[in-house]
Amino acid sequence: MSGQINQSVCIKTRRLELKSYRSCDKEQLVKILTNTEITETFMVPEFNSEKQVLDLVCKLIEFSKTEDTSHLEYGIYFNDTLIGFINDCGIEDEEIEIGYVIHPDYKGQDYATEAVSAAIRDLFRMGFKKITAGYFEENIASRRVMEKCGMHQTNETDEEEYRGVKHICRYFEITNSDFYD
Repeated sequence: MSGQINQSVCIKTRRLELKSYRSCDKEQLVKILTNTEITETFMVPEFNSEKQVLDLVCKLIEFSKTEDTSHLEYGIYFNDTLIGFINDCGIEDEEIEIGYVIHPDYKGQDYATEAVSAAIRDLFRMGFKKITAGYFEENIASRRVMEKCGMHQTNETDEEEYRGVKHICRYFEITNSDFYD
C-alpha cells in the first residue's frame, strides 16, 4: 500500500452518513471550525479574517472529493445536516492518523463513536494496517470515543503548545488484526 486514499462515496451507519462535503455546507463548516469549544481541543489554525476561514473551508471541500487520493476528509451528517468531520492528520505507508470533531450541539449521543468506527472499517478496507488518533489529556470524551472504537492506548505522548497553552497529547491505535479478531 502506498498510503493512497480510496475514499468511499458514502458510508451509512445506523444514524449517520460519512461523505464528501457539499458546497451548501460552507456556512456550517465555518461554524464548526470557529466554535470555541471545538478549538479548545482540536487543533485548528487561528484565523485573522473571514477570508482565511473560507480558504480553509474550500480546501477541505476539495480534500473531501473522492477524486482526491491524498487526503481523508469525511463530513459527518445526521439527518442531512453536517455535524462534524473525520480527517487525516498524517499518512505514512500503511499507517494513518485521524482526527475527528462533532459540533457541541450534537455531543453526548455517541455520534463520534459511530462515525469513527465506520471510518476505521473503511480505512482497513482501503488497505491501511494501523490507525492512530491523538487527544489532549484533558479531553476525556475523545479518549472514551477511542476506547469504544476498540483502540488501545500507546505509551507515546507529546507536549504540544496550542494557542498559548501547553497540552499533553496521548495516542491510541488499532491494527487490522485487532479489529478483525
